[in-house]
Amino acid sequence: MRPKCDERENLSFVSRSRWLAPAVLLPLGLACCGEAKVAEVPVRPVKAMIVPAALPDRVLTYSGVIAPRIESALGFRVPGKIVERYVNVGDRVTAGQKIARLDEVDLKLAENSARSAVIGAKTRAAVARDALQRANYLLPNGFIAKAAVDQRQLEMDAAQSALDAAGDQLNQAANATSYAVLVADKDGIVTSVRAEPGQVVAAGQAVVTEALAGDVEVSVAVPEQEIVKLTPGGTASIAIWSAPSVRSEGKIREIAGAADAASRTYGVRVTIVHPVPEMRIGMTTSVSLNLAQDVSAPVVPLAALTQRDGKTIAYVADRLTQTVAVREVETDGVSEAGVRIKSGLKPGQIVVTGGVQFLKDGMKVRLAKEILTAAAEQPETADR
Repeated sequence: MRPKCDERENLSFVSRSRWLAPAVLLPLGLACCGEAKVAEVPVRPVKAMIVPAALPDRVLTYSGVIAPRIESALGFRVPGKIVERYVNVGDRVTAGQKIARLDEVDLKLAENSARSAVIGAKTRAAVARDALQRANYLLPNGFIAKAAVDQRQLEMDAAQSALDAAGDQLNQAANATSYAVLVADKDGIVTSVRAEPGQVVAAGQAVVTEALAGDVEVSVAVPEQEIVKLTPGGTASIAIWSAPSVRSEGKIREIAGAADAASRTYGVRVTIVHPVPEMRIGMTTSVSLNLAQDVSAPVVPLAALTQRDGKTIAYVADRLTQTVAVREVETDGVSEAGVRIKSGLKPGQIVVTGGVQFLKDGMKVRLAKEILTAAAEQPETADR
């Protein structure tokens, strides 16, 4: 017997249901699995830092040499033969102390000759004075002409001038004799000897070199990429290599206006504020120069920035919600510490410094406890 139409339809529906059930349930299962995957996405941990308000000062350390601020070459003011030298290298001398002495025989002869010339000039001046007095006595009575009196006056004036000149020559000769002994003008230390006894020297030729007592400095050579960051009056710390524990403060006194032709470095003179006895001239030192950083703009690492739609952006994290937000920033050049930020970031904000290319606006992140603790201690900023 054939089944009825109702039975055939029921059987057909049941057969089709066996094939449709998996097809209908499959999308539903996939949908459920997709929802589970979205819910299981972990919170991304990120590296972050707090935008600094200012950069610490940089310190550059160079080797230097202790040198006096003023070093003078001492020499005789007259020529002659050195017969004696009283000092050696390293001796401390005081103002007025004898350094060396010349053979003064010829100088004494010149002085005696000048003294004899003065005596002769005095005699001629006395004779001319007596002749003028007699002429003045005879003139009122008409025993001598007025022209003769004028002649006596001229002779008197010439004799007096000759006497003055002879006196000056005598003083000059006496000074030359005194110049035969070389003395120190000021307190100091003899750093070199350039002439020995028996040597004939010219006037002004250096005999010894004296480092004047007083300001002691350190001479440092600084490369050109760092010289622009130094200014006179800047602070420094000075230590000697032979005793690193011996230190003193210093101040930059002078910066060379031109570079050395061979080394292309600039000479910097640092005055030792309170020199200690252990710091001697010629010692090698270690000079630490403090460089003030540009604090007008915060600095962040280059890894904290990325490009999006032709704009430079950074991600700022909120301490409370631990979500990130996009901030468009404007840079102001590069420093050794990172990139200077002209606008877009403020000191105290938390900025992500790693993996920023994988972040999205509003994404949940996990911040390190150290960053959260440090951020809690920062003053509240207007824009997080």
